[in-house]
Amino acid sequence: MRTKVLICAAALAASLASSLADGNVYSLNVVGYVTVTIPPLQNAVVANPLDANMGGTGGMNDITNLFSAANGNIQNGSLVYTYNPLTANWNTGIKYSSLTSKWASNITLPPGHAVYYANASASVATVITFVGQVVQGPYSVASVPVLQNALLGSPVPIGGSISNATTVVGMSPNNGDLIYTYDPVGIKWNSGSKYSTLTKKWSIDYTINPGQGFFYANSSASTPLNWTSNFTVQ
Repeated sequence: MRTKVLICAAALAASLASSLADGNVYSLNVVGYVTVTIPPLQNAVVANPLDANMGGTGGMNDITNLFSAANGNIQNGSLVYTYNPLTANWNTGIKYSSLTSKWASNITLPPGHAVYYANASASVATVITFVGQVVQGPYSVASVPVLQNALLGSPVPIGGSISNATTVVGMSPNNGDLIYTYDPVGIKWNSGSKYSTLTKKWSIDYTINPGQGFFYANSSASTPLNWTSNFTVQ
């Protein structure tokens, strides 16, 4: 993973480069884009790292817009799965049709939320391009109730170690909470990284790239995870 920050003399600017299976991210004047590449017949946990509702336009942070022909070469038969925290199961996959250029149904995907994406093509990689504003200032990313799980990701286009505050900016994990990353080559979830409030550290220092989601497990029986970020480009 590569991350580059560029500060221009004329105006504040940031340019960040990273990858999720050869993905790139660039942001200029707090508006930018992130590309996420999913190889043929591979799966990935994909998170929205930008706010597509630029200029006050509503209804853009959903899979109809974010995973569209305009924003990526979405392959016929590809599937998007969401997680149901109440049943602790995956919901039925939402299928994409290249005939209609539509998903079977639509779901919202605000910055910091993620889905499990399966590329159905045996020969063509899917390249998804997120375009939007960098979320700045106080922003409620997600609330994970006690003893429940969620698919999450960084709400800003910053990659790095989960021990780096900028990667999971504003997150205050409970003791014993777990983060799982997905291995697309092994087609499995990696071992959970456990958080200790005693050491203020995660047991495994996973790297989270811009646009990459992860599975978060709230281990507390009494305290929900209320994740509010407060990021400023500077």
